[in-house]
Amino acid sequence: MARVVGFVSEKGGVGKTTACYHIAVGLARYHSKRVLVIDADYQRGGISGRLFPELIEGFGVHNPHGMTLFNKFQQLYSAADQTPNVDILNHVEGVDLIQADPRLSTVSTDKLPSTNNIRSNNIALLAHMKTISNVLTPLHDSYDYVLIDSHPEVSDILRSIIYASDYCVSPVKLDRQSSIGVATIIGEVQNVNNDIEMIRDSLKIEDGYTNTIFSGAIGMMAREYAEDLKQSEQLEYNRLQRAGNMFKNYITEGDGLRVAAANRQPVYDVTSNNAVKQADQFRSLTKEFLRVCK
Repeated sequence: MARVVGFVSEKGGVGKTTACYHIAVGLARYHSKRVLVIDADYQRGGISGRLFPELIEGFGVHNPHGMTLFNKFQQLYSAADQTPNVDILNHVEGVDLIQADPRLSTVSTDKLPSTNNIRSNNIALLAHMKTISNVLTPLHDSYDYVLIDSHPEVSDILRSIIYASDYCVSPVKLDRQSSIGVATIIGEVQNVNNDIEMIRDSLKIEDGYTNTIFSGAIGMMAREYAEDLKQSEQLEYNRLQRAGNMFKNYITEGDGLRVAAANRQPVYDVTSNNAVKQADQFRSLTKEFLRVCK
């Protein structure tokens, strides 16, 4: 039974896609886990481009080929039967992919067929949140982990990601501007949990949903002095730890990850001193991830 983990953030540029990509590769390479990544970042398609560089050519200009998550929401909006099948790309690294689709930017509950019946509207809202979960249901026995990379905003598709996830993690830079969004994400996870409880009670139904757990924030692009976090970042780390769960391991900034991104390869395969350090950090983070999201 696959564990589903959403990588979510309110703010962009905090290393969310980098964390999701390297943990996915680390799980497959060093722990022999069967991994599926869902790229739900409809603006950049970062993981899609890292695993399959050709997918970035024309991204946002031409619609992807095949069946994507967008088609599943479109079925719902057109009142057609929602089928679970999507196209999955197999990568030599051992990480499979459901590719990004820029049309996901149009996903909104405002497009649901509306009625004057409150019960019918609640059923439709529940179906909207269950869309990604429905796609994953027939895939659970094929993977050990499903990682979902999200677009950095609070949206209707984020609520569907939270619904589908057993756990959510929030990569974050260790500064006040970036980390303030972690509280928003924790609140949104709780909102989804509460909304599902309310809908179940009002409709008198049981949909098998179990509350999504916020597993913690992951420090990214951290700065060190003498192998310890700089004072300002240590203070922010401590504040985040008090506000909610915080992963012990963090990733420092440096050229290793930048070279890896430019070459569209994992930092594990870059040989510079900084890259070796960051690769070791990601290996330690992946081990902690396995313990926390088990």
